[in-house]
Amino acid sequence: MPALRTMRIIALTAALTAALGAAAISPETATAAADPITDDRDPSCTGGSTADLCAAPGSLLDVRIGDVHPTQPSLGYDEVYYKLGRYSTALSKDAVNKKFDDWCEANGQEEAASATATSTLTDPSSFSCAVPVGSETADTIAPMKTVVIGPGGTLYLTDGHHTLTSFDEDSGPDVHVRLRVLGNLSGMTESAFWQTMQDNRWVWLRDTAGKAITPAQLPQNVGLANFQDDTARSVMYFGRDIGYTADGAVPFQEFYWGSWLRAHPELGLADWDQDDFAESLALVERITKAQVALPRDEVVDAESGYTAADLSTLAAWNDGKAATKGEWAKLSAPYSSDKPGKLAYMTEYRKTLAADPGEPGDPGTDPTDPTDPTDPTDPGSGTGPTDPTEPGTDPTAPADPGTSPADPGSEDPTDPTTVHGSVSVTGDLVAGDPVTVRGTGFAADTDARVEIHSEPVLLGTVRTDGSGAFTLTATVPAALPAGTHTIVVVVDGVAVGSTTVMVAAADEASPGELASTGADGLVPAAVAALLALLVGTGIVVARRRRGHRA
Repeated sequence: MPALRTMRIIALTAALTAALGAAAISPETATAAADPITDDRDPSCTGGSTADLCAAPGSLLDVRIGDVHPTQPSLGYDEVYYKLGRYSTALSKDAVNKKFDDWCEANGQEEAASATATSTLTDPSSFSCAVPVGSETADTIAPMKTVVIGPGGTLYLTDGHHTLTSFDEDSGPDVHVRLRVLGNLSGMTESAFWQTMQDNRWVWLRDTAGKAITPAQLPQNVGLANFQDDTARSVMYFGRDIGYTADGAVPFQEFYWGSWLRAHPELGLADWDQDDFAESLALVERITKAQVALPRDEVVDAESGYTAADLSTLAAWNDGKAATKGEWAKLSAPYSSDKPGKLAYMTEYRKTLAADPGEPGDPGTDPTDPTDPTDPTDPGSGTGPTDPTEPGTDPTAPADPGTSPADPGSEDPTDPTTVHGSVSVTGDLVAGDPVTVRGTGFAADTDARVEIHSEPVLLGTVRTDGSGAFTLTATVPAALPAGTHTIVVVVDGVAVGSTTVMVAAADEASPGELASTGADGLVPAAVAALLALLVGTGIVVARRRRGHRA
């Protein structure tokens, strides 16, 4: 089997620039385009270009999984644990390890044909797939995971977060796999890109508590330590083809079902003992029977308006089959059977997490670690990783959407480049006129530069006070073109806060026009040239990767 070519590494700075320029509009407030924009390639692309930046929608792009950027802040950890149970040589009962099946399917080659004890995902020549490269069909390409190419050639994963995270946890970030290009938006500005991503429903901007986040708060890489743990998303995965079908579903379907589940505490999610196979099975049964009992026109997710029919609920439980048949029979198989079900593999793998002290920051290995989804003081909370040493955080509370999922001990809390704050602008932004920029929440007593981008122009230098705040009065550069710009606070060369503003030409400004509110969270758009969007100010910084592998 031909070796896969090596893709150029996308610079992390491109991803940070994308996050900083992102507008914070909820996907539920954006009306999906009747004709989704899928092709807006960078002007540098020519008809004969072979650069990854210029890949056309529908093409298959070979990527290193460590180079893709997620479009959701959380995962169902237990779905990944099921996969890792199947991937484990100690636990797997498959003739050919499931990870090779999953890789072949994700690569457009159907399933694994052969593998040996020395086969690895990092060396595709060490195993074979049923369909050779070059012989793919529409049926083998359909289940491939998808990617959108953003400004600067940054790759955004839009489907396959659980699968690629499982590959990463098993074999590391250097695994290569082909992804199907869902859209190429590399020619867009950052704000237009994120608006299009939301219009096309290609990004999920809610945390595990259902609270809105901004694109700047999305993780930078796949891997469990980078995501919050969404237990509702986990259990919905195990209900596939029992209470609903995932075929032809809307994007992020199981997250919408997860929102519905959290709104129905009587179904017992909060009491779920994820280490107990029988209890897990009983929970899935309650949830899926409640799903099929819903009227087809009942709204499942209030924010999006999606109904049970929109989210593909089945007309009958287990698709009308007896409990000894269909998906329920497969799911019910205990680990002692020849073909254990998904829940059985999940619970067996969780036992290895409890038994293995692992590496620091390894989810599920330290009962005192708030990243531990098996923490007995917080069973199945789904709050996601937080740093217990960070002031103002509570390991038992829902994750703060203003912070990225953290790896304890990975950052120096005294390093001012790791402290991210809010930026606000008051008054009109008119080329050549004064502007007042305020910042809060930054490192105390720290020197910073305040710049206006995209081509950085210095507005002024400031020193934060003892509370991490500053006020700067400066002049908007007279030569600055009218349009959308980003004001960025930079400490020691690292951007630690920003807000997107609209700058008017001197003859276009009108009295009382407000450029930016500076409030945290989401700011509704105005219209046309008066659009003023607040960008999330927290920059996701690179975190130390987990050392433990299955």
